[in-house]
Amino acid sequence: MSVSKVIVVFGATGLQGRYLIEALSANNTRALTPWKIIALSRSSTSPSSTALAKLPGVHVVQVEQDVMEAPAKAFAATGIEKGKVYGCVSIQGYVDVEAMYRQGCAIGDAAKEWGVKHFVYSSSDVGNKGKAGIPAFDIKISVEEYLSTLFPDSHTYLRPAHFMEVWTSSDHQFRMVRTVTANIALKSNSSMKHQLVSVRDIGLAGAKAFIEGPSWCDGVVRLAGDGLTISELETIYTEVLWHPPVYDSVSLATELSSTVPFLQQIASFFGNQGYGIDIEACRRQLPEMEDLRAFLIRTRENERTS
Repeated sequence: MSVSKVIVVFGATGLQGRYLIEALSANNTRALTPWKIIALSRSSTSPSSTALAKLPGVHVVQVEQDVMEAPAKAFAATGIEKGKVYGCVSIQGYVDVEAMYRQGCAIGDAAKEWGVKHFVYSSSDVGNKGKAGIPAFDIKISVEEYLSTLFPDSHTYLRPAHFMEVWTSSDHQFRMVRTVTANIALKSNSSMKHQLVSVRDIGLAGAKAFIEGPSWCDGVVRLAGDGLTISELETIYTEVLWHPPVYDSVSLATELSSTVPFLQQIASFFGNQGYGIDIEACRRQLPEMEDLRAFLIRTRENERTS
């Protein structure tokens, strides 16, 4: 077994980061070159951090609260010398558009300073027109463009479709997003196939990018595990979870979708354009991708055992 390749993960304790780390760690049991995975955490004693620390090859490193704004400090906190870090993963949380761009570029700059050889960025798919008309999505393509100046031949951009988790979350914001998506965007265009991907599969794709190398999918990985009309989506949801999706007031959603820019934008994008991802091509690259039914069954079983 040769010397480990070091991977530094920003956003390690969220769902995407956790799934990516679990997949890379599992690969350590059969890899000739194991991964040394540095999971950056603002709270190294949190349940999510302690769970990660138990995985083979994973080292949790405590970092400052401003880790996304000052990523060079986070690299320094790892104790790894410049030139000794093979890969970096950048997964940002929900922040405003300006912060998304600033943080995404700053993490790239710090990774370049540390001599990173392969940069994996969790981006967003924007459809086949090159722009979704949703600033929260489109700004990630702007970050990609900047990162490509730093890592022209050594990047992987993960471009997921709409998260399946949006349809099961009890979070109020997600509930309103799915209400607008279902009752305004899709019911006005009943034949539109709404494309979805599970967060688990985004993490698996990130891990596979490191295993396969930067040339995998030519550095851009579009991700969708299912494409369904709203009627098909609601039918599958009800069959698996025994109740229909939980929505907010449709009248409130209608009002907000005409006054709140983000809701206006997603209604237009999902109802008129959509992602247009080749799902069969996705499955060839990542055969274990879940469709919505498989995701919902897994979600149901996890809730039973938790």
